[in-house]
Amino acid sequence: MIRGLLETGPGLLVQGITSTQGRLETRWMLDSGVHVAAGVTPGKGGSEVHGVPVFDTVAQAVAVTGARVAMSYAPPQAAADAVVEAAQAGIELVVVSSEKIPQHHWLRVLEVARRGHCRVIGPNSQGIVVPGVGRIGCPGGDEPWQRFTPGPVGIVSRSGGMASELGMFVRTWGWGTSVQVSLGGVPMVGTPLTEGVELVAQDPLTRAVLVFGEPSGRQELDLTAAVAEGRIDLPVVAMVVGRAGDSLSDSLPFGHALRGAGGATVQEKIAALRDAGVRVARSTHEVRAYLQEVLPAEALRAPASLTDRRTSP
Repeated sequence: MIRGLLETGPGLLVQGITSTQGRLETRWMLDSGVHVAAGVTPGKGGSEVHGVPVFDTVAQAVAVTGARVAMSYAPPQAAADAVVEAAQAGIELVVVSSEKIPQHHWLRVLEVARRGHCRVIGPNSQGIVVPGVGRIGCPGGDEPWQRFTPGPVGIVSRSGGMASELGMFVRTWGWGTSVQVSLGGVPMVGTPLTEGVELVAQDPLTRAVLVFGEPSGRQELDLTAAVAEGRIDLPVVAMVVGRAGDSLSDSLPFGHALRGAGGATVQEKIAALRDAGVRVARSTHEVRAYLQEVLPAEALRAPASLTDRRTSP
């Protein structure tokens, strides 16, 4: 889904393109090779950012460009309405950067998006990268060549920063990344961990999926059911961090989200994942060892030079 939308789709739409973050990351997305077809900022229609035309509404931008993907930099107080506007205009995939969106607004957004068949990634998402094709958002910052090269490992992470770090490790180990998705670290994400893994596993280049989990919530437990039931039939390697937090009171925050309230300890998540057949690593050294086990020998390639300063990821 994601690769096709970026490779053959009519282009990307950027909500909040005239903001400081929108301007900066639009430049990065253009440099990555993605076609940014339009920007949207109410009241700024008729202007341009880096040569990209700006419209007042998503509906106007879609009518002119046919865009099907949106990256949203709308501020927290406007982010929920921005996703609703995108879904109602026919956008198929929207990535949301903002966090601290009022939860009752966000629950309404997810319902509208589901009815409109719009996939939401985030909030609090760093974005998506398809190495060799381009980026949605800012994975890899202004030096994506340090972290990404095409390859067989799909990466799905609740942490944006760790998603890019794992991409760099995979690259330096001699493989590469098919699709990397930062799901967002907040409690109520548009695409939970299991759906993210299923999405990345669908990519034709993916041969194994690397998952980064965190304290709080039940997303990793839900993933175990999908693996055990055979809904995910590719090898899965997982890291779940935060074991130190298991000794703390549930009333204390540890990581992005509050614990308790139906969640599970990190040790419970690790045990359940192992019982389901997931290879659970306690370190990046073990991640590498597990990937060597599950990937065919022909997937290994010579590592690209860390000084290869191509602008495309």
